[in-house]
Amino acid sequence: MKTLITTLVAIFLANQHSAQNTDGIAGKIITEHTEGLLKIKATAISTSSTYYALNYIMVSVKKGTSGNSTNKQSGKFTLNPEETKTLAETTIRMAKNDGLKVYLFIKEEQSDRVLAKDSLEINAAQFGTDVSYIPENKLELSGLTIDDTKTRMGQLFYESFFKKYNQIPKKFEATITISEIPSFGRNSRITISQDDQLIHSFFTKPDEELLEAEASRALAILVDYNSRKNVRNTEFKY
Repeated sequence: MKTLITTLVAIFLANQHSAQNTDGIAGKIITEHTEGLLKIKATAISTSSTYYALNYIMVSVKKGTSGNSTNKQSGKFTLNPEETKTLAETTIRMAKNDGLKVYLFIKEEQSDRVLAKDSLEINAAQFGTDVSYIPENKLELSGLTIDDTKTRMGQLFYESFFKKYNQIPKKFEATITISEIPSFGRNSRITISQDDQLIHSFFTKPDEELLEAEASRALAILVDYNSRKNVRNTEFKY
C-alpha cells in the first residue's frame, strides 16, 4: 500500500494542468490511472444560458520506455445551457517515467474562435523541446502522427517509423495515421495513410528487420508523395 501511495503521489506531483475558458464555456481533461493504463476523457462544461454549436480537438502525445504514440480526436457538437458533455475518451499505456502531453481546444463553429482550452502534462521533462504548447493559430497540427496499431509487431513498426520521421528536417503538412488490421495467424496488415488517403500497406511478419525496412520504405513513399503533391500545388497556383 505504501508503494502504491508513493507512486500516486509522484504521478500527482508530475502532473500539470492549465485551463482557460470564456463565454461560460469550459473544457476539462479528466484522467483515471489504473494498473498502468491512463484513461483520458475530454469534457465540455457550460455555465451559460446560451446554446452553442462548437468544435473540439483533443491531442495526446506520449514519449517513453513503453513506446511513443500520438492520438488526435476531433468533431462537432452542440452544448445546451448548463450542460456538461463528454467529447472524447482514449486510454494510454503508461510506464512510470513516460512523458505525456494532452491538449484540448473547444472552438465556436461559426467564428472558429477558441472559447476554452485545457492541457495536461505528465513527466514533461521527457520531451525536452520536442513538444511545446500548441498555439491556437496552429490547430491544424501539421506533422501529427497517429498510432492505431493493435499488436506488438504493429507497435514496433510505429516506433521505427516515428523515429525515422522525427529525423527529417521538415514534417509533412498533414496527419499521418498508422493503422493495423488483424489477419490470419500471427500476421496483420498495416496501412499508412495521409489525411485519409492510403499511401502504403503491407502484411507483417515476426521479423524486426523487415519492420525496419518497411518503415524506411513507407517514409520514402511519403516523401515522394508529398514532393509530387507540392509540385502539383505550385503548378496549379500559376
